[in-house]
Formats: sequence, C-alpha cells, structure tokens
Amino acid sequence: MATISENLQTIEDISKDIVQILSTLELPLEKTLAKEEQILDLLLETEVTASDIIKDFLALEKNVAEKLIEVEGKKQNSLATLCQIEEELKAISAENVNVKTDLQFLMKELEKLKEMEEEMEQMQQEVDEDTTIATPSAVYRAQLYHLVTKIQWDYDCDPTLIKGVHYNGDVAQPINIDSTQHSKTFICDYLWSLVSTDW
Repeated sequence: MATISENLQTIEDISKDIVQILSTLELPLEKTLAKEEQILDLLLETEVTASDIIKDFLALEKNVAEKLIEVEGKKQNSLATLCQIEEELKAISAENVNVKTDLQFLMKELEKLKEMEEEMEQMQQEVDEDTTIATPSAVYRAQLYHLVTKIQWDYDCDPTLIKGVHYNGDVAQPINIDSTQHSKTFICDYLWSLVSTDW
C-alpha cells in the first residue's frame, strides 16, 4: 500500500514539474490547467482503483484464511476419526485372534468327541456281538470289564495278588496289589480311580 502512495506522490510531483515546464514555455494557462486537471483526475481514478483492488485482495485473503481454518479443523476431525477406527480395528483383530484360537480348540475337542463316540459305537458293537454269541458269563463279564476299564488282568498270578496292566491312551500302567494287605474298598476305589471319566 505504501508503494501505491509513493507512486501517486511521484505522479503528483511529475505533474507539478510538467506544469512548471509548460509555464516556462509560455503555453496558454488554460491549456496547462486542463492538462493538470486531467492528470489529477487520472491520479484520483488510479487511487480509487488501487483502493478497490486492495479491499478485494484483503477480502479474498480473509476468505482464504477462513477456508484454511475450516479445512484444518476438518483435517483434525478426520485424523481423530482415523485414530479411533485404527483402535477399533486393533481391538477387533485381537478379538478375532481369540475367536480363532477358541474355534481351533473347540474343533479339536469335537474331533476327540467324535473319536470317542466311534470307539463307544465299536465297543457297543463288540458287546452286542459278544452277547449274541453263546459266551460263558464269566468270560463275557471279563471282556466287558476290559472294554470299560481298559485293564488287562493277569489270571495266572497268585490268588492273593491282583495283577494286570491298565492302558490309558499311550501309557501302560502296571497294577500289583496284595489283597491281604489292603481292604476290598481300597482296592475297588483304586481300580475305579484308574478308569477315565472322559467319554
């Protein structure tokens, strides 16, 4: 703005110099005054135009600043929303991992249950087959006990000893109990404690 004022001052000074030169050349005074008036009108018109341009520029600058502030606010809101979405996504991902782990565990348990059910069906078929064949009752009971308890008895040992092997999965556990040193209740409880309750 200072530059426009300086330019206007320069133009005014030049016009005064022109007036002086014209007067020294003895031009008619009216013609000189008319020229000076035209120059001053032009100067005022230029000053008004420059003032309008400055006002328009300031209004435009204010408008741009307001839009910039608005855009910055929207940017901050978008960043906050993005951070929130990222946090939710992390939580959902962690939950998804837990669900997958639980699902894998449940699928393994289901497979085990299916295998046990197949074993039970096979045992039932074996029992059904054994009952349809004329099997002496003692042998039938021994086979049934073996299927339920998974204990293979040693029938050739001393009658006071209870000997055998309990098969629990891949583990074989020997049984050797002296019946003269333990009560029947203890022996019974011990043998039933070997039987798996997982069906």
